[in-house]
Amino acid sequence: MPRAAEHKQALIHAAARLFRRRGYGASGLNDILGASGAPKGSLYHYFPDGKEQLAETTVKAGGIMVGQTLEELAASSKDGPAYLRGFARLLIGWLDDSGYEEGCPISTVLLEMAGESDKIRAQGHAAYDRWRQVTGDKFVADGVSRKDATALATHTLAAFEGAMMIARVEKKDAAIKTAASLLSAQLKVMTAA
Repeated sequence: MPRAAEHKQALIHAAARLFRRRGYGASGLNDILGASGAPKGSLYHYFPDGKEQLAETTVKAGGIMVGQTLEELAASSKDGPAYLRGFARLLIGWLDDSGYEEGCPISTVLLEMAGESDKIRAQGHAAYDRWRQVTGDKFVADGVSRKDATALATHTLAAFEGAMMIARVEKKDAAIKTAASLLSAQLKVMTAA
């Protein structure tokens, strides 16, 4: 990778880490530059519209990364309950690796900025749509109707996002395990019907 492209990626990764830990408002451009190791001029070279454009890019990148991870998980899971257990293990692993300091790669920014920036909100919408599609497809493969699978996929994302917040506050994974267990039970009822 050319050195200049490394600077762009370093800025995106540094911004994503700081946004997940501190949020958008508390992550200044100087903090992002310092954490990235990129020269100051590279920030406005790659992101001429500044912090909002950088946040838009980090939400897009985080959405793609999680989407690819969920696609791989769906492909390697024998059924919906196994997918849900695997999803929970991924979330727990990410939280544990960060000492329960970092949550979802996009939710912290979206909580602050979805009402302020149509561009950031649009990237979040695209990410959640992709995650919902992957998750819903796994439920359809188990015999759930498309309508019910989409509803359960939305519920799954909401439950796991909320469980991650609780896990960060409690600094333990119980809420995520509970969400996975209850979602699996709900899926089993839907496939038995």
